[in-house]
Amino acid sequence: MAKKTNEHAISPVVGVMLMLVVTIIIAAVVSGFAGGVVGGQKKVAQATIQGQYSVSNGLQIIHAGGDPLPLSDIVFMIKDGDTFGQNMEERTTQILNMSTISNSQGTYVQNATDLGYYVSSFNPGDTFYMTGANTTCNILQTMNAPYPWTVNSDGYTYSGTKTMFWQLCIRNNNNVGKQFILEVDDKSGHVISSNLVTISP
Repeated sequence: MAKKTNEHAISPVVGVMLMLVVTIIIAAVVSGFAGGVVGGQKKVAQATIQGQYSVSNGLQIIHAGGDPLPLSDIVFMIKDGDTFGQNMEERTTQILNMSTISNSQGTYVQNATDLGYYVSSFNPGDTFYMTGANTTCNILQTMNAPYPWTVNSDGYTYSGTKTMFWQLCIRNNNNVGKQFILEVDDKSGHVISSNLVTISP
């Protein structure tokens, strides 16, 4: 009489092995996909950007440390702080025109005509400048400037009737001591740096 072999014990072992192999394959695929997604994300630059503002002398933008910032990838923004009134940030947000910003050698950052860059990056230790004349409300804060523009010849006193708009202007002797926000964002909308700047005479 032939001896019977017990084949029932093999079946569960094969099943467990197959499940293990399938689990390992799925884990490898998910891991590879997740790694690709994370690897594809661009790292947000980190930098400390500070500002100093004088009604008579204008704005200094100081790169106090961190990553070099390619100028074609970033925007400088200002917005009135709470000292101008509650919830003024959104209403007064203004992107700065880089063709009015110069480096320490006096070279403007951007060409106003073709929008090409004369200066390629903003590096730790660099300071950029906007003269007082380039920070008049009709240049610095075009959305808030009283219209028609009837500011006095000094650029920071006003004799027109649109005083509600004039009160929002940074280059305004009446606003000395108030604060505005200087923000640097990348062009994806990530905030790189945000600091309060106090208006001085």
